[in-house]
Amino acid sequence: MREMFSSAWLRRGSSVVFDKYVLGHLIESASLVSLRQALAWLKAWPVEPPAGRNTVLVSGLETLLEVLDPVEAEAFLRKRVKPLIMEFQYRWDQCGLVFGFAAPERSFEVTVADEEVLFLRRDGKRVHLSFALWDGSTTLDVTRLVRDEPQTGRRITVGYHVARIS
Repeated sequence: MREMFSSAWLRRGSSVVFDKYVLGHLIESASLVSLRQALAWLKAWPVEPPAGRNTVLVSGLETLLEVLDPVEAEAFLRKRVKPLIMEFQYRWDQCGLVFGFAAPERSFEVTVADEEVLFLRRDGKRVHLSFALWDGSTTLDVTRLVRDEPQTGRRITVGYHVARIS
């Protein structure tokens, strides 16, 4: 899987981010909206991104994945969230859509065979996140978002990103 150090993902495509350091900065610099509010845009799309920012941070997706049955969660991602991503990238192609997660990095698993990103729920069940969210045809296009930890020099995964889905 490719890695991205730059901040280009903040201005294009869609991402899942779980690093507390990065999320802290996003809460200060991005427009924060609930998943419910973002999904409502599909009925009445705003003229411009909230507060005129080039990054929209969406909260609530993690909770949905935890409470729905994994099959229902994957269907919701495909039928409701994926259309949001597609319309977002069509309307605001110079803006990044970020789904914030409070779950730690170990709650995400990348399969070796096809580099699919899975979300590991607290009950041990898995949700096929990248396949349902970004379409199975784009699993090869998923990029690992990374940053260097200043204190240790270690490379830390902060999330996953897809520049565009079709």
